[in-house]
Amino acid sequence: MPEPLLDRDRFVLGDASQHVGFLNCERISERRHIHGWRVEPHYHEGLTQIFLFWNRPVASQIDFEETRIQPPALVWMPPLVSHGFDYPEDIRGWVITVPSLDLVRLAATMPWIASWISRPITLSGENLEHDLLPIRALFEDVEVEHGFWGEERSAILEGLFRIILVRIHRILRTVRSHETLARIPRLKLVTRFEALVDRDHLKNRSVGDYAAELSVTSTYLTRCVKAATGRSAGEIIHDRLLLEARRLIVFTDLPIAQIAYRLNFSTPSYFTRFFTQLAGEKPTIFRSRMRAAKQAE
Repeated sequence: MPEPLLDRDRFVLGDASQHVGFLNCERISERRHIHGWRVEPHYHEGLTQIFLFWNRPVASQIDFEETRIQPPALVWMPPLVSHGFDYPEDIRGWVITVPSLDLVRLAATMPWIASWISRPITLSGENLEHDLLPIRALFEDVEVEHGFWGEERSAILEGLFRIILVRIHRILRTVRSHETLARIPRLKLVTRFEALVDRDHLKNRSVGDYAAELSVTSTYLTRCVKAATGRSAGEIIHDRLLLEARRLIVFTDLPIAQIAYRLNFSTPSYFTRFFTQLAGEKPTIFRSRMRAAKQAE
């Protein structure tokens, strides 16, 4: 069986730091020119996805287990879980993608979702249509709001996404028939680390600082993070800072120097070097490119 692909840019934006808004939403039919109705098994670093299939069965391979998902269906896909789909050409459905660090942040205020957000889940079948209809309406609202561009955009999308989480939680609590397909070793420690990074990403904390708070050694934390994400703990820290930088550059009119100081960089030039090295372009060029792309839509 071929090794699953690490998705960088084939199916959604590959890195969490490229999601400059709170989430990404798209209709599955809009991706047909890329995947030709077939998505080879792949997995994501630092991204959580929710698929909603409404009208047709979908052949799936999740953690190398092949199954046919009957509609209507909701599939919750946490990071690092291999998944692939064969879609019918007349599929009606959506996929929402959220950086997992944002999900960890939400979970800190919604602790009752912690029991299931790290597991892949499939909810499907006609008997769930009544429960999934409100979630479909929320997906449609997310799709509409996703098309707007303004500093309030992420707040609205986050509110809708929170309600989706509540709806999923209620179904799981009531039905108790979801399928757990995989667990990520040491995920609890890595999840706690990501939560701390999200909480303190503006404080310039080191890997050693986080390891001490988690009562483990830096070596052990680094090993666990690398095993779970394929990236170093330092890269996770930098990625969260880059995500915040992208959002401030795109969704505010703050001067680059002011953004640098808000992100606790000692000088604007240091911030520019950091951003250019990780993003591949200067902050000013990134802002111009993103705004030009929006105007062209």
